[in-house]
Amino acid sequence: MQWEGLHDTAAKTQAARAENSSEAASLNGHKALTPIIAGSVCGGVLGVAWIVGFIWYLLKRRKRRNLNPPEGTVETERYIIPPDPAILQGDKKPDE
Repeated sequence: MQWEGLHDTAAKTQAARAENSSEAASLNGHKALTPIIAGSVCGGVLGVAWIVGFIWYLLKRRKRRNLNPPEGTVETERYIIPPDPAILQGDKKPDE
């Protein structure tokens, strides 16, 4: 007997959520797809933004590693020192 009272309350609550006539006519009894489409688009945009951000982070991290070589490595000269013009003209010898 107690269950009948609870069942009636649930039925009344469900009946309170009735659609208006324009909603019922426009959807023809089908479920609205607008929230599903909006959620899918927002989720897709956020997913692409996360992927782009992660790739940007990895590229920036790689660039930072290449600029700072590890300690203990010997760096070679980055330019060539030209020979003395006096040696090229024959005025001096290379050992002087």
